[in-house]
Amino acid sequence: MHFMFHHAKKTGEPAGQYERLTEAEYRILKLLELGLSNQEIADRLEISVGTAKWHLHHLYEKLRVRSRGKALVVAREQGLV
Repeated sequence: MHFMFHHAKKTGEPAGQYERLTEAEYRILKLLELGLSNQEIADRLEISVGTAKWHLHHLYEKLRVRSRGKALVVAREQGLV
């Protein structure tokens, strides 16, 4: 399952080009909203901490942010959480 992220890419592509969040990225976003640590996210999803960090990295890239707080701000602005 993919979730549309309504934010135009900053690479000069026209508006209407959207990033897609994977199901795992969307789940992680919901867990970020709960304030969970990387370890807690990994435990909830039954994955390694390294895998959780990998998904977080890709989530941040898609949201064009560098922190959990910014990720949540953008996600809220876009109606993802």
